[in-house]
Amino acid sequence: MTNVGDARSDQAGDGPAAEFPLHVQSEYALLADGERGILVGPCGDFVWMCAPRWDSDAVFSALIGGAGVYAVTPAERSFVWGGYYEPGTLIWHSRWVMTSQVIECREALGMPGDPHTAVALRRILAIDGDTQVRVVFDPRAGFGQHQPSRVSHRDCVWTARCGPLYLRWTGAAGAAPRRGGGLQAVITVPAGGHRDLVLEVSDRPLDAKPPGPGAAWRATSAAWEQAVPELAGTIADRDARHAYAVMRGLTCASGGMAAAATMGLPERAEEGRNYDYRYAWIRDQCFSGQAVAAAGPHPLLDTAVGFVTERILADGPQLKPAYTVSGGAVPDERQLHLPGYPGGSDRVGNRVSKQFQLDAFGETLLLLAAAARHDRLDREHWRAAEAAVAAIKERSGEADAGIGNSARSAGRIPG
Repeated sequence: MTNVGDARSDQAGDGPAAEFPLHVQSEYALLADGERGILVGPCGDFVWMCAPRWDSDAVFSALIGGAGVYAVTPAERSFVWGGYYEPGTLIWHSRWVMTSQVIECREALGMPGDPHTAVALRRILAIDGDTQVRVVFDPRAGFGQHQPSRVSHRDCVWTARCGPLYLRWTGAAGAAPRRGGGLQAVITVPAGGHRDLVLEVSDRPLDAKPPGPGAAWRATSAAWEQAVPELAGTIADRDARHAYAVMRGLTCASGGMAAAATMGLPERAEEGRNYDYRYAWIRDQCFSGQAVAAAGPHPLLDTAVGFVTERILADGPQLKPAYTVSGGAVPDERQLHLPGYPGGSDRVGNRVSKQFQLDAFGETLLLLAAAARHDRLDREHWRAAEAAVAAIKERSGEADAGIGNSARSAGRIPG
């Protein structure tokens, strides 16, 4: 395999936004490991990644107009794009068809996910002759505020600081500085071979030795195989299994499930409902648990019950509609002064902590009832059911911000 600096420079005035334009939301693939997620675009560009956790600042934020990009894209500019997930996983294959060949890049966040360190795996596959791709690596932590610093290259490994984060990138030893910031390379992979790129992003100093890509891929495949059941007998088994994989990818080790990997994306263009959904909504967690229970007593039922039980027992009648995935308070809303996704906004945080939503207690009882039908409740869970009933008795006469009530009249339904 050969790896040389990309001789081409950007055209005057070009940058990530011009080089990797935004697409409709349905054309982005989601990578996730439970602790954070990545959106991958049709050009093999990471347009969104918050690190180290769901509600952290983004290190790649092009989706909402911020700086930062990490792209693996065909060196030949003319191609059509597609892709597919490996069954029962969020391991994605970007696939580009050109006039001369087909190129694939296998992509994933390493599993099982570490709350402090994200490991982004990318394997360039030469499935149809000698393959050449262009790589652009320009991380910008803090929604684009921080450029890499203390950049060093030793023994084929790049390391850097980026704001509060520690970065390590392996697999692109011959990368060269890129005008405007970051690194770039052209990587050539002989027919039938592959080349691995491994990016680590952490809020802690990294171990002395980077992970071996082969071992990381094997661990990731094994973790997905263990995490996602077969789900035979549903009305659409393949779709049900993929839906389970998505929910598992959004669920962190503490049991909290992020409602979405993103923020500021419009429900409808210019309607103003562009909120930050990188948090765990009690209602959504209950819905997901009930959906899983309809298929069987699978692990995501237990994690939903566990997370909601902890919040009910901790907060009782003062239960918030949403929490961070680790159970903390959702930060208040603020703007980042970025362009935002077209038709959306750049709001980070959510005002939901100031709201009371009575329906969350009812959804909690429905979740616990679904778990009880599978004999999955212990003493703490029954205590949570009693606490939910008591909260309903105490607060059922109060005005709330639940679905169809004051949230609708106020023009915002943040869950």
